Amino acid sequence: MLAFWESKINIKNRRARVMNLGSILGRIKASTNLFNLNDSFKTIRYISDEEYEETVHKYVEPMFIEPTDSETCQPPRFILFSAPGATGKTALAKEICHSKHGIYWDLPDSKVAEFSLQGAIQNAVGVEYLSDFYKSIKNGDEFLVIDAFDEAEAGSGRTGIEFFLRDLNTITDGCDHICAILMARTESALFIKNYLLHNNIPFIHYEVGYFAEYNAKTYIKNGLERLKVPITGIVNQCIDSQFNEIKRILLNTNTESFLGYAPVLNALSASYDEERNTLNLLRNTKDSDNNCQLLKRILDDLLVRERGKFLNALKIKLPKINVYSDNIYNKKEQILRIFGTLAYNDSTLFVPNIDESIPIEYHEEYLEAVNTQLYQHPFVKVLERKGEPVYDFTGTAFRDFVIAFVLADKELTDFVREYISDCNKYCPSQLLVEFYNIFSEGKIDGNDIPLMYNSFKAHAQVGDKINLHINGDSDECSVEFIFEKENLSIESLEFEINDLENGIYIDQLSNCYVDVDGKVYVGSSKSEARIYNSVINCNTITWRSEKISIEAYSPGECSLVVDNMDYTTDTLPMFEVKTDDKRNFKVTCDNLKGYYKLIPYHTDDVKNNTGDDYTFFANLIRRIFSCLRSHSKDAPARKADFINNRIISLNSYKKNVLAFLLDTGILYTDEQNWLYKLNTDKLSTYSIKWHDVRDGDFASLESLYEMYKNSDKATALGETASMGLF
Repeated sequence: MLAFWESKINIKNRRARVMNLGSILGRIKASTNLFNLNDSFKTIRYISDEEYEETVHKYVEPMFIEPTDSETCQPPRFILFSAPGATGKTALAKEICHSKHGIYWDLPDSKVAEFSLQGAIQNAVGVEYLSDFYKSIKNGDEFLVIDAFDEAEAGSGRTGIEFFLRDLNTITDGCDHICAILMARTESALFIKNYLLHNNIPFIHYEVGYFAEYNAKTYIKNGLERLKVPITGIVNQCIDSQFNEIKRILLNTNTESFLGYAPVLNALSASYDEERNTLNLLRNTKDSDNNCQLLKRILDDLLVRERGKFLNALKIKLPKINVYSDNIYNKKEQILRIFGTLAYNDSTLFVPNIDESIPIEYHEEYLEAVNTQLYQHPFVKVLERKGEPVYDFTGTAFRDFVIAFVLADKELTDFVREYISDCNKYCPSQLLVEFYNIFSEGKIDGNDIPLMYNSFKAHAQVGDKINLHINGDSDECSVEFIFEKENLSIESLEFEINDLENGIYIDQLSNCYVDVDGKVYVGSSKSEARIYNSVINCNTITWRSEKISIEAYSPGECSLVVDNMDYTTDTLPMFEVKTDDKRNFKVTCDNLKGYYKLIPYHTDDVKNNTGDDYTFFANLIRRIFSCLRSHSKDAPARKADFINNRIISLNSYKKNVLAFLLDTGILYTDEQNWLYKLNTDKLSTYSIKWHDVRDGDFASLESLYEMYKNSDKATALGETASMGLF
């Protein structure tokens, strides 16, 4: 689809003019409906008041752009409107017909071929009035508005469109006024434009853009008016808030190609109708999950709409096929063909087989219809460069929707990674991780964590905090992304990691806590790795960057607790360590040979309580709290075996702390003793802030530690230690 054909094909450089509909239609002379058209032939008709009210209601103008090369020297016979898919071309056509008494022609309603134009007109007006009709067109007493050339092209091919344009030229030859208005998506409009220029047929061309923000909001209010929803102050506030939130989600990039887009605005109108409690709607507007589901529904509806258009074209192109499978041009086929086209210039790469409901002798015709429709898809924009069309995703939401969908298909994951790797300027919006959470059903590969981490960080503004928690072993491993604003958890997304055996990959860590029974790969060959106030506890760290920056600043800290270190670079990476207090960075590893910059920070305190008892106690609580996971409305919990074997192990001090937590009721076991669960009521009793502890802020643990020191568990441990039993 053409993302404003764009208003971005550089209006300034071309000195293109922004027009309004009134000035565009000023050349049209028709003022009344002259003919009694055949009521049973709906292809050609006047737009009645009833049809206008039902399908348009109140027309809201988008922006119209007149390129400098849009008009020929002679007085134009035709107006050509080009527009992105699903931007309201049909509403525009009906508005023109209703307000100016034009005759509406639904072109894809029947097969377009040689002399089909004359046959359709004869069917509409009757053979006895055919001559009068042609005369009224030439005199300017009537004019045609011919809609959906793009759909007609998909069903009848470009040869059919050429025949139609030839016949239209024949019946309007010699006219010096507007005889017809032609409506088409960009790809078809470019073809029509070239045909008219090549055959010296005078015309003027306008590009239909998206709605400006004020008109977009007016469009929503008109939709609500049709739904009998009163426009109150709170509704206006909801509309403003929803626009601001969606612009934030889209990183204020390509927002006009989404919020100025008629199907999006229709869906937003529907959301107000579904949620009549406007105060609740206003609250939900700030809920990222609700907004993501709304955007997904909008995009899903577009795919359903495109399938309907495609099937209509296919029925004309292949009239002998009576029944089409539900798999024909379904959501998956459209997305895979779009991705194949835009990423690899091959619409068949990921859809090599055509559904069996299409007989093999029609496969060529089917692909012709696909390729005609695909390049005019609402998810695809067309740019003209050096006279040639160039294709890309319409905007951020469309791009990340497609990438998330294809990435979730395990057979195609590597193709998406390759595409993203080659796109040096790819910057995911927060929609990517939210769409991916839906399409992957909450599952992720360790290799894709950096991409989703970058997507989730798109939430953040100055002062916000993004936390990452990765915990688990081969039985159960998960990653949780947490968004905090003003020390409050605003949003979190959790994924189950599919393939811990292949390792966890992280490029940049800030406020992250990683505790896994496996390998962690840090950095990438393309960039410097950075670890800021983060903890990594794993079997092996493999460094993948040539330079590693480690930063540990109060009140946070960094610690690396590993059995081994390795690297994939040609030589040992260069390390740069920055701290405001040397004690804020700790490395526990049995072999640091060659890692000279890390040796000064080596300690065993993280594994064994050899020094500061409070710090060791607090870090142990943090490790336990960090591995707990919430499922539905159940209490945060973790398998007892994981905590017993990985965190507590054979350490007597740790066993006593765990026993203390169970005695106080902060932790408790389920009926089968399979899980340790967190009693959130007890957290309040002991003034413990769970999220603060998970983030490394231990202030709320001080009173608990004093209780522990005076408990039987600590006393017994001290007596055992004095006897040299551990």
